[in-house]
Amino acid sequence: MKKIKYLILVLFGFCSCDSFLEVNPTGEIVNDKLFETAEGFEEALYGSYSFLAREPLYGQNLSYYIMDIAGQYFYNDWSSHWSRHLCTYDYKHMDLRPKLDTVWTTMYKGISYVNNILGNLSKKDSTTFRLYDLYKGEALGLRAFIHFELLRLYAESYLKAPNMRGIPYYEKYSYEVAPFETVKDAYEKVIRDFKEAERLLTKHGEYFDRKDELAGGFVLDRVIHMNLYAVQALLARVYWEMGDLEKAKDYALSVINCGFFKLEEKTDVEDIMNGVISNKETIWGIYSEEFPTFTRRTMYASGGDYSLNVKSGYEDIYNEDKEGFDYRQDKWFQVLGDYEATGLRCMKIVDRYKVKLASRPVAKLSGLNMIRLPELHYIVAEYYLRVDDQDNATKYFDPVLRSRGLNGFAGREGMKLNLKHINNERRKELVCEGQWFFMMKHYEMTAYDNITDQTFQPSSAIYVWPIPDSEFEYRD
Repeated sequence: MKKIKYLILVLFGFCSCDSFLEVNPTGEIVNDKLFETAEGFEEALYGSYSFLAREPLYGQNLSYYIMDIAGQYFYNDWSSHWSRHLCTYDYKHMDLRPKLDTVWTTMYKGISYVNNILGNLSKKDSTTFRLYDLYKGEALGLRAFIHFELLRLYAESYLKAPNMRGIPYYEKYSYEVAPFETVKDAYEKVIRDFKEAERLLTKHGEYFDRKDELAGGFVLDRVIHMNLYAVQALLARVYWEMGDLEKAKDYALSVINCGFFKLEEKTDVEDIMNGVISNKETIWGIYSEEFPTFTRRTMYASGGDYSLNVKSGYEDIYNEDKEGFDYRQDKWFQVLGDYEATGLRCMKIVDRYKVKLASRPVAKLSGLNMIRLPELHYIVAEYYLRVDDQDNATKYFDPVLRSRGLNGFAGREGMKLNLKHINNERRKELVCEGQWFFMMKHYEMTAYDNITDQTFQPSSAIYVWPIPDSEFEYRD
């Protein structure tokens, strides 16, 4: 799967398009010259992926940093650090609010780049480029994904308040300000864009198994693109958020059963995503050479402004109802005595080879994992619990447990699988992936900060981030 020639292409694509994005100030209509050729569209798409992998978004804040501080996994031990206000959900504090505002503005900037690609594609005939449908499908998938993430952060839960104010949904690249949609209407547009992306990508075909010489390098290593299975997996996530477990289950099963992905062996848990993209479990990841640098200073190094410590009591969830040996607890959480790192560190996403200046025995793509196979197993298991089908629930839940070194629930004396077990596994499995906070919001869980010994009841005050004040300055 790893092709050096393609990695070089990706690197050149990222570099050139990053530069292209940087030299065009916000609001300036991008020069059409980039979009005269297929290569130009490919560079623009590479640039959009690279943009998402930066620190303000999924390179740091929206994966293991801001999201997992809010999820009560981590804290910084400086008493005056801005993250202390995040642990207590004091979103309006002057040290924290700008960081949340930056997420909003940066995400919408990413949407504008994707809309620019789509706008320029619409000026071309669909027969102009061999991969026209692929370009459009990826861009639509990205637009849907970013809007969906904004909805989960800055709007009420669909289950709780579908008719409340949601977010603006931008469908074109222009100076015009888009109106706010209701949560329900915004979700409908997310689904519309994802389904159109699915149609285009299905029509074109996928390239996990083969190399199309005529199509060129853009179709290789599809795991680092918004591929067909990524769209289907994300649709499963969307329908799960909406409470439509049957549709979520159907989309999850379409990916589970496609044959391209499988769960890691328990002895390989340490190397699932430590600065790299899993070549078995990852359905969509983003290539980034910088990601291991970001995680080294936050998750590995101790004592600095960026450094995150593991909150005490983390092991309780791993020990609850445990039968077997949990390789995640053993490999992801380690007490170190290195020059840069001392004490307990969460090493799940730290590239240990780069820390030690060593070479990997097997080359893997450097980067971050956006959605992985275990999440889909949890969705399917939850659906079968909902319809009181314990056998099928354990059929899809137990393989994840066994792949982590634990015994499954099938055949356990005196114990049946329930939703709490599934959510406990989500909490254990998804550390450093920015998903647990969304689980807390979805199920309206109570939050507890053990640094200040404060308990927070579920409410909009903790589960809905404030929209920047500047967003309302030029609206009627």
